[in-house]
Amino acid sequence: MISKENIEAIKIITEKLSHDNINWALIGSSNLALQGVDVEAHDIDILTDKEGALLIGKILKEFTKEEIKYKESEKFKSYYGKFIINGVDVEIMGDLLNVNPRGDIWSETTNFSKKIYFQIDDIKIPVISLDQEYEAYLKLGRKEKAQKIAERIALQTSSS
Repeated sequence: MISKENIEAIKIITEKLSHDNINWALIGSSNLALQGVDVEAHDIDILTDKEGALLIGKILKEFTKEEIKYKESEKFKSYYGKFIINGVDVEIMGDLLNVNPRGDIWSETTNFSKKIYFQIDDIKIPVISLDQEYEAYLKLGRKEKAQKIAERIALQTSSS
C-alpha cells in the first residue's frame, strides 16, 4: 500500500527531475507498492549514478534533510542524501554498492538499462522492474519481501 502523500511526493520528484538529463529510477518499497506488491511504503528510494545524485541534490535543495555526499555503512556504499518532500522521507543513492549479510558487494547502477515506466495520471515515473527488484532482495537476503515480489510476478504472468 502506498499513501497519497507518497504518490504526491513521487509526482513532485518526477516533475522536478524530468527537465534535466538525469538517469534515475524509483526502487524499494514505493516502487513495489506502485507495481502492486503487497508491502507498506514508508519512504521513497531513488537510484541514480554519482552525477545524478549530485545534480538531484541541487534540484531538490529546498527539501534537503542530509546533503548528498559519499557514505559507507555496513549495508551500502553510495553517494547518499536524504530529503523530505510532502512529509515523506526520500533517499537518493548514486553509484550504489550493496553489501549483503555474507559481505558480498554488488552494484545496482547497472539496472538502468532495464528500467521501465509506471504511469500515474499523466506522469511517467522511471522504475526498476519487479524482476530486478526480486534479484536485489534475494541478494540482500530479504527472502520474505522477495517472495512477495515473486507472487506478484506470477500473478502478472498468469493474467497476461
